[in-house]
Amino acid sequence: MEDARIFSAMQTGEPLKRYEKTILAKVHLLILDPFSGKLQELILEGAPGSDTSYVEIWSAQEDMFIQKMNKHHFKEGRMKVMESFKAEVPSPNQITDTEIEELLDAKFMTLKNRLDKFTSSAPVYRLLEMAEAKPNVSAKIVSHIQNKLAEFDLDN
Repeated sequence: MEDARIFSAMQTGEPLKRYEKTILAKVHLLILDPFSGKLQELILEGAPGSDTSYVEIWSAQEDMFIQKMNKHHFKEGRMKVMESFKAEVPSPNQITDTEIEELLDAKFMTLKNRLDKFTSSAPVYRLLEMAEAKPNVSAKIVSHIQNKLAEFDLDN
């Protein structure tokens, strides 16, 4: 199951981390093959920033392995996490229709906590539209969502 998730991420997504070498000389690494789980040797070549000067890590297990087996490279500054690569952090304003449905069926405090995390009026407006269209949503919830939307209008 883990192999399928890693393979899927390799085809469509970004790696968990990328480590790059910081020196001009070759760097010999011991890494974990993501599919077989076996030790694998890798030599990074070229100048830092080139296509052959970094390694991509796809799972937490691989990440822990590379840090443990190559700690001397990290300690001496020959390897580091790529600065230009940052895992994408989801926006607090992203919410799916399914998540909105679940939120409207959840307890009031769950809804309130999620509303407090929004930094844009767009998801709050979507939430209000779905709350008003759903027959079993209480007036208290609709009113609270309207008040949150009004806070965004006052800020602008």
